[in-house]
Amino acid sequence: MKNKEIIISVDEHEKRVAVVEDGKLEEFLLERTSQNQHLAGNIYKGRVAQVVKGMEAAFVDIGVQKNGFLYIQELLPETLKQEEYDAVETVEDNAAGGPVKQTGERMSIENLLTKGQEVLVQVVKEPFGTKGCRLTSHISLPGRFLVLMPYSKNIGISKRITDEKERIRLKSMLKEIGMPKDMGCIMRTQAEGREKKEFIHELNYLLRLWRTIKVKSTRKGAPCLIHEEYDLVLRTARDVLNDDVSQVVIDNREDYKRVLGFIKTLAPHLQKRIRLYKEKMPLFEKDDLEKQIEGIFAQQVSLKKGGYIVIERTEALISIDVNSGRFVTTGRLEETAFLTNLEAAKEIARQIALKDLAGIIIIDFIDMQKVSHQKKILQVLAKAMEKDKARFTIYPFSQLGLVQIARQRVRKNLESVMFQDCPHCKGKGKVKSTQTIAIKVLRDIKNYLMTHKKRYLEVSVHPLIAMRLLNEDRSAITNMEKRMWVKIVILTDEHLDIEEVRFL
Repeated sequence: MKNKEIIISVDEHEKRVAVVEDGKLEEFLLERTSQNQHLAGNIYKGRVAQVVKGMEAAFVDIGVQKNGFLYIQELLPETLKQEEYDAVETVEDNAAGGPVKQTGERMSIENLLTKGQEVLVQVVKEPFGTKGCRLTSHISLPGRFLVLMPYSKNIGISKRITDEKERIRLKSMLKEIGMPKDMGCIMRTQAEGREKKEFIHELNYLLRLWRTIKVKSTRKGAPCLIHEEYDLVLRTARDVLNDDVSQVVIDNREDYKRVLGFIKTLAPHLQKRIRLYKEKMPLFEKDDLEKQIEGIFAQQVSLKKGGYIVIERTEALISIDVNSGRFVTTGRLEETAFLTNLEAAKEIARQIALKDLAGIIIIDFIDMQKVSHQKKILQVLAKAMEKDKARFTIYPFSQLGLVQIARQRVRKNLESVMFQDCPHCKGKGKVKSTQTIAIKVLRDIKNYLMTHKKRYLEVSVHPLIAMRLLNEDRSAITNMEKRMWVKIVILTDEHLDIEEVRFL
């Protein structure tokens, strides 16, 4: 059995959480304290700012920088259409994907919302790029084992619980725990193997929380925050801390006390696993955690047997290329490809979770001729991704030998939080060569001299460009001096941008 630890480091700038199994980083989460980065799960009393009939949606002012976006489908009663869950008892679904009248006529967003109307909404997706957050009126309150849905009568069980006997047991338990008739709930994956008293205890906690939210929503005016989702530290304690975690190490005394109090309420038997870190060495410098975190953002990831994978982002999708590298078996090429792909499939699943890659992911495995090998790779990939908390779908090998994964995007990925576009390449990932820049500088000098009558000209450039101009391009400057009757002096200025040029 793997030794699984949760490492939590908190300072005045950010909160960091690392999930480590046998010394290997499996998950890394970060939340900056100086920025309101986590909105998902928050409940707001919002005001409709604009109704867009053509999109069957509305922009809702919830009191943050950008208005949230509310689709007409999000005004429907909950029907458990998410792929992660299947319904135990369902109300009638509307296949058209929008509200309908009893006559069967589809209703318009304009019949449901008007500008200035107040609505209670929850954030389901963080703002991304130029888009505001995605909203829903289907409020859900997650606990460790249950997700309470106050506006739905549906009950369901996570599809990740696959044992049929356990599903039957949980289904019967759902009917015994005293769910309010006008509410629904979902049993999360962590509910597997739990007893009825734990569900009752958590249900009472969630019902008290909902009553508090309802009271606040009637007393406050829009736009305002009604309920704030737990911060990273408490979300980790709720969603990640299970019986398979050997210990939780926290280096901040205040957060240690918060987690201890939180777990004392929800899971008292786990209190002894929470430990306050008191050593002088920074917590994340132990066991090379900082080094492992830096490795998250590497474009190329090496495999133990000599192969490697290359991960590249584009605006539309994420591509992952598998290469055999120096790994060659004594057998045929097919065997080399299969064994490399097998190892790569497990690492790709890990990298997807670590980097929080989302949207469309295209994997270019090494070509394999045997269909049995392709099926085995898909099985290994699916098995390795079972722990992934985001919803995802894996599609079979295409005719071109590509595998596509569609993975849910809920929040900003780590890379967008920790990095910004290069000021030199403007996010292209490449910068111009010194030769390209030097040629442009020579052209700029010529154009400048054609409009300014000079007999002596000083040109200030970056040291790398000056070196190129004074060596490889020295003859070009000499020729220009002769043709235009001018003395050109190249000066260096390390404070200049590499593409910047100044005439003195």
